[in-house]
Amino acid sequence: MREKKRIWLFFLMVLLVMFSVEGIFVDVGASEGKKLPKVGPVKMNQHPSSLEGKTVVLRWNGKYNGDKYLSRVGELISQQIKNVKTIKMWEIDKSTAAISKNAEVSEQVAASIAKLKPDLVIAAQAD
Repeated sequence: MREKKRIWLFFLMVLLVMFSVEGIFVDVGASEGKKLPKVGPVKMNQHPSSLEGKTVVLRWNGKYNGDKYLSRVGELISQQIKNVKTIKMWEIDKSTAAISKNAEVSEQVAASIAKLKPDLVIAAQAD
């Protein structure tokens, strides 16, 4: 029994390494002649050492209660960090409070957020 668990764990670890190194490529819609963007390794930005004096954008995708969760996160950030500016993106641009249906819509949402020049974006989904 232990040997089966070890094999299963090894298999899962191999899958995780494959996906993290190569990125996940899915051939959805290829039969329809649609070109999908390839997603490869992603380089993370450095995290700010403090949020003091920074701008934080809260991004909600429109799912039930996600706005309530993000509003509370914004309250806590404002209570605990001096001179931080929190922006609820769904109040600034209502079109961003939606699930992106395609890459073009995702790019529009990202561009709308980028115009605000935030130091950090916190996004949440909820059901």
